Amino acid sequence: EALALMAWAGASGGAYGRRRGMARGRFEAWWCAAALAGLDSDWPPAVDELGEAIHELGWWRFDDGTAPSGWHLQMAVEDPLDGLAWALSAGDSAAPIG
Repeated sequence: EALALMAWAGASGGAYGRRRGMARGRFEAWWCAAALAGLDSDWPPAVDELGEAIHELGWWRFDDGTAPSGWHLQMAVEDPLDGLAWALSAGDSAAPIG
């Protein structure tokens, strides 16, 4: 589910941008997963190796309680073996700024 959500967010052009497409979104999700798993030095990583590595990570979705006005993605990832964690809070507003 996490890779699908990242691919969806990576494919979006936002409310006013150009949609980049799912091929681009899938690439960005794959690269992000490889980087989080430490497998980004020899590109592309083997499918089985990446799959095994990302299953060792803890993945969470969170909600900060703010009502979104456009798309949003809030995700946290934990690497328990290395004692690291990352959080992503990204979104797009349907209302123009300014």
